[in-house]
Amino acid sequence: MKAVALILALAVITGCNARAVLQADASVNSWEDTVHRFWEYISQLNTKADGVVENLKTSQFTRELDTLITDTMAELTTYRDDIQAKLSPYAETSTSQLSEDLQLLVNKLQNDMLDAKERSTEYLGELKTMMEQNTDDVRNRMSSYTNKLKKRLNKDTEGIRNTVTTYLG
Repeated sequence: MKAVALILALAVITGCNARAVLQADASVNSWEDTVHRFWEYISQLNTKADGVVENLKTSQFTRELDTLITDTMAELTTYRDDIQAKLSPYAETSTSQLSEDLQLLVNKLQNDMLDAKERSTEYLGELKTMMEQNTDDVRNRMSSYTNKLKKRLNKDTEGIRNTVTTYLG
């Protein structure tokens, strides 16, 4: 009787430590799915980085500055003409002096605004260049890292497959 109980106890204990074949297959598929999702995520990151660079390239910044300069100059011309019309009956010499002063101010303002536009365009170009360099650097680093990681994951996946094949075969 003791021998039967001992054999039964050993059968139960060894049965508890057994691995199910279906679980091994499920873990391999889960592992491969995880690797696949990781590569999809890296692909999405590359796509988003390209989108940011394109948005910087198609900026409307210079067009908005041109519009601002044109509108400001038109308003100043209208203001100058209005002042000349109002002051002309009072003093011809004062009006001509004021007109010259206003024209000098308009010219100076226009030159300053054009200079600001050129500088901002230059800074925007530098920003675009820096963004492209940083994007390329990140892309190269991620590519190197993902290639190393892919090799490692493929090696580990192959090891898991071999282990599962050993247990199944």
